[in-house]
Amino acid sequence: MRKLVVILLSFTLLLLPGCGFKDIDKRFFVVAIGVDKGMEKKYKVTFKLAIPSPQIKPGQGDFQLVSREANNISEAIELMKSDVDKEFDMGHAKIAVLGKELASEEITEAVDWFIRSHDIQRIEYAALGEPSAEEILALGPKSERLAANSLILSFGREGTESSFIVTEYLYDFYDRLLETGKDPFLPIIKIRGDTYEINRVALFDKEKLKMILNAEQTRIFNQLVSKHSRFGIRVDEEDVHFSLSVQKYDYSYKISTPSNEKPSINMVVTIKGQVAESDRMLFGRNWEELEESAERAVQKSYLNLLEKIKKNNVDPVGFGLKYIATRRNGLKDWEQWQKIYPDAQFNIRVNVILENTGEIK
Repeated sequence: MRKLVVILLSFTLLLLPGCGFKDIDKRFFVVAIGVDKGMEKKYKVTFKLAIPSPQIKPGQGDFQLVSREANNISEAIELMKSDVDKEFDMGHAKIAVLGKELASEEITEAVDWFIRSHDIQRIEYAALGEPSAEEILALGPKSERLAANSLILSFGREGTESSFIVTEYLYDFYDRLLETGKDPFLPIIKIRGDTYEINRVALFDKEKLKMILNAEQTRIFNQLVSKHSRFGIRVDEEDVHFSLSVQKYDYSYKISTPSNEKPSINMVVTIKGQVAESDRMLFGRNWEELEESAERAVQKSYLNLLEKIKKNNVDPVGFGLKYIATRRNGLKDWEQWQKIYPDAQFNIRVNVILENTGEIK
């Protein structure tokens, strides 16, 4: 009886199909994905494929670009499969780039594909390509050792750390598209010469691109959304000109809606740092005056940025989310916030603590 059971089990195992695993030499590793508006069809999808090399040297990150147009992203990928001899492996993709023209019209459908696809990791970096995603992926900087590694190092802060580079993940971008009271944003990648320029950010409503911040506004925006603590402040007044290198940074805010007064968002910003550059010796100056000069500079820049964002009716910081989270009326609170936000007044109080002037007496 036992022998019969063993024979039957063995026969059953023979009927089981094997797995569909493909050898590594039969796969193309997709390291970056770009989606643009098509010339003839709705989308133009671009894959940046890494080509393995026995030696890794700067400037020799071999890659291949494959692009196709279609009315949906899935169809474009199927068409691209007919252009190559290996299977696409998208599990290694680290960055998704949306073209500026596409983002100016509608992005929800394209982003929805990234989230639905079981091959895509939601921890990818997300960015906006100017003028197009395809042009961004086509560039291979001379310092790049692996395909698309330059962008990955920039956004991952494993290489450069810049207060101008805003990092956004695919999962967070998608969550912001759905989240009430918190709008999405994307860093902008632009080509300058033979390298990338990443020092601006694009702000969206729930459907498309609404506004673009310049480099200085992007640095302040980075402080607000990620509390990036390593940045500089330039102070220019009649009798004093210096740059402050910030070492510690934090902020908090409260939303006030008194019945007989104008609604306000009251923000307190705390900054600690030292003088990094000056046109004259500051050791003998009154440090409180220097701190007050820096406070006025920070207050002015914050007010200008927040008012500009409010004027375009977007809220990437999440003031609306905090408002409805601290109330109890659900949808009514959101409807009330939509009336409050355009009229809200920003009150910024800045506390700058100067730790040293960077000079020796």
